[in-house]
Amino acid sequence: MLTVAVLAFAGQLFAAETAAKTPNVILIFTDDMGYADAGCYGAQDISTPNLDRMAAEGVRFTDFYSANAVCSPSRAAMLTGRYPTRCNVPKVLFPRDSHGFPSKEVTIAEILKKASYATACIGKWHLGHKPEFLPTRQGFDYYLGIPYSNDMWIDKTAPLASDLKLNGGATVDKIRSGAYSKKGGGLTSPHEKFQLPLMLNEEVIEFPVIQTTLTQRYTDEAIKFIKTNANDNKPFFVYLPHAMPHIPLAASNAFRGKSKQGFYGDTIEELDFNVGRLLTTLKELNIDDNTLVIFTSDNGPWLGLGELSGRAKPLKGGKFSTHEGGQRVPMIMRWPGKVAAGRECSQVASMLDLFPTIATLAGQPLPNDRVIDGQNIWPLLALEEGEVPEKDFFYVYGWDVQAVRSGKWKLQEFLGGGAYGLKRKAGSKGALYDLESDPGEKKNVADKYPEVFKRLEGLITEKQKEIGTGIKPGGTKAEVAAKLVWSKIKTGDVYASKSAPAVVKKAFKISGEMEVAAEAKQVVLAHGGTAVGYSLYLNGKELVFAVATGKNHLERVKTPAPAGKFSFETGLDDKGHLFVQVGDNETVSSQTGGHWISKWPAEDLSIGFDYGNPVDPKAPKGEFRGNLVKFEVK
Repeated sequence: MLTVAVLAFAGQLFAAETAAKTPNVILIFTDDMGYADAGCYGAQDISTPNLDRMAAEGVRFTDFYSANAVCSPSRAAMLTGRYPTRCNVPKVLFPRDSHGFPSKEVTIAEILKKASYATACIGKWHLGHKPEFLPTRQGFDYYLGIPYSNDMWIDKTAPLASDLKLNGGATVDKIRSGAYSKKGGGLTSPHEKFQLPLMLNEEVIEFPVIQTTLTQRYTDEAIKFIKTNANDNKPFFVYLPHAMPHIPLAASNAFRGKSKQGFYGDTIEELDFNVGRLLTTLKELNIDDNTLVIFTSDNGPWLGLGELSGRAKPLKGGKFSTHEGGQRVPMIMRWPGKVAAGRECSQVASMLDLFPTIATLAGQPLPNDRVIDGQNIWPLLALEEGEVPEKDFFYVYGWDVQAVRSGKWKLQEFLGGGAYGLKRKAGSKGALYDLESDPGEKKNVADKYPEVFKRLEGLITEKQKEIGTGIKPGGTKAEVAAKLVWSKIKTGDVYASKSAPAVVKKAFKISGEMEVAAEAKQVVLAHGGTAVGYSLYLNGKELVFAVATGKNHLERVKTPAPAGKFSFETGLDDKGHLFVQVGDNETVSSQTGGHWISKWPAEDLSIGFDYGNPVDPKAPKGEFRGNLVKFEVK
């Protein structure tokens, strides 16, 4: 077994060897593809000859993990090598959101730019659709794609190109009026026409985009970019995050009805065909032996959709879950002459490892001003296989660390259903699985191995403290539940619901001092969603406090709010009545009849915006742009 020192030396030698001619990198990223949806991973009714060929000519991982079970967080983690909570992207982003991927994060593209790479993102970005969050601001020279999931909609404020192509009778006036905007995506038939924008760099160039041609168009664009840079003898990085097979499914006419696994299989077979086109292009350009091609998926399959669902068998669960089917994904890496052909790697690895591995191949040092959670796994790929230290992998969902894999063991600490992630059952202590003998997580062996359970439970506790639970910049859950003080938080913070102040079946008060422009329309804070929660916002000349105490019960109370600096108090009083006060002007509403917030809000507490489904649909969507001088919730 190689020591860490020897591995480090080997990495240095490899970096020196490749410095003169750094490898091209193509990262193909599918959306919601299941662990068992390629032939080399056991698919019987889907034909994937090109992926199977990649596996035969490269390394296929059996225990490779996405860093999250949903789109946005998994992408943030993959691009940075950091758990998504560190990147402040704990949940899925929507076109209604005005926040996104922080500019301070360093991406693979930014690292490769230092090595003079040409960089392109072609496909689904999903880390914020506002200009300041787009790929062009994160190290990519070029971007073409839908900025979020293909079941979403267009932001009516999106920047439109002067030569915008409009399809299906769409008009600019209707875009600007919000006629094509939706409050949410959702489960739909594959034939529903979602009205989505296609962006070039930072402008919408086509609306609505025709999804049936997206897989081919994205590949066409990738090939064009590859040819341009190969002819210029310039190293390139192509990040190709496909829209498929996320719902609504789409496939071109040439692939409809081709697969034995229905429409879902059709989309996978079209993806596979286009992987083959890329491999052929590399050979034609004589750069095949200097190009690392990576194929993986952002998370597991969206289950429960009948023929529209992928498969993760023998694994349990799928997307939205920290069971194996939610985060263990296919991973194939191919680089002829450099990566071992036909190797099957069973060591645990994850998306977090791509950032340090690719940086090392390009001869670039890792940032030393932040935690990088991944590690360089090149020795697992190289012709002469080396050892990489075993590293515990943590399953993060939302702000919570929900499980850990350590060697063959997995402790699933959170069990039971939940609208957004898994929640701990009352009295449950979680479950321990031996994934070596039980990859389907069918047998809880916690009672049989109490010492393993205790050790892994300690790992989860320590990691939760180390990467945070939404409590920033620190503090225990008890301290934060007692009160939130503005000196410890800032606009843009998100707090896990269970770590937020206690508001269930009791009185609570939000107070402070703010300074705003005249007739400001913006959210001060929000906790929860349309079913249960509360929201404080400015709506022109009024400060409004809204409380949802049930699915069909929303109440608002409001009072005049001046421009400039003013103090405020709002909340539920000891009779369960809403109140809001600015200076000496107080308004109280008793329409709740003394109703309390009956249960913990499902969605997190956000400061300065409403994160997720809005508590009050009439609340503005803009971020808070004033100054919160003082702030307290208790």
